Amino acid sequence: MASRRSESGTLVTTPLNDKFGRVLVLAAHPDDETIACAGLIQRAAAALVVFGVDGAPPHYGFEKGFGSLKNYSEIRFQEALRALKLIPNCDFRRLARSNGTAFIDQHLFLDLPAAFTSFIQSAQAFSPDLIVSHAFEGGHIDHDACHFLAQCAARLLDVQFLEFPLYWQDEGGKDVIQQFRQPRDGEFTLQLTPEEILLKQRMLAEYHTQAKIASIFQAEFERFRPALKQPPIRATWRKYPFENRFLCLKTKSFLAKVIEFQQLAFAATV
Repeated sequence: MASRRSESGTLVTTPLNDKFGRVLVLAAHPDDETIACAGLIQRAAAALVVFGVDGAPPHYGFEKGFGSLKNYSEIRFQEALRALKLIPNCDFRRLARSNGTAFIDQHLFLDLPAAFTSFIQSAQAFSPDLIVSHAFEGGHIDHDACHFLAQCAARLLDVQFLEFPLYWQDEGGKDVIQQFRQPRDGEFTLQLTPEEILLKQRMLAEYHTQAKIASIFQAEFERFRPALKQPPIRATWRKYPFENRFLCLKTKSFLAKVIEFQQLAFAATV
């Protein structure tokens, strides 16, 4: 394991041959799991990927090309099935309400208690050694919702929670990809082997509907760090610049729902 200092001064360790046990990945959308941690999943003894939302946000016109939003969602999960089948000992589930309905893309934060009930049921049945999910970074509102669901589940199950970065936008409006928004000690980069990269690329190729966005991410490495057990509920961004362009949701609205959810979740575990 090699170590170096990043430009920010954060210590970055690079595991070369790390193996993982039973890994539970909470990903907001089909393809997030492959972009962020396909290499880590390949090194797991067993893996379960749980998807947070239906992957079909309304008001974006996806129904025009696919007949309906339901068709678009089903196609995305067919892509996920083909991608994840390429990894032995890997399965996936979807979060759902008690009546079986899925959570709508970009609306997960409105249903955090129901989503947590669904997630913790899958987590307890799988009995993970490690939970992996999105960092709280202000990129996509569903990514951030998954972060807090994973955080509460890790606390309840008393297992480690690793977070990964995907994308966010800096104060100057520049897109930042695969870098943590607020660097700190404990970050590490998983350098994938040629064989792992090839398999990851095969997985990404199954996501035909997401080919354009997936192409902006580097497949050769994956970044992780231990999540804070109780991160402060505050943010430096006022809105979500990539998504919710029709809803115009503000960070303040999101955080209000998170605080309400955490109060309920904490009360249920004490």
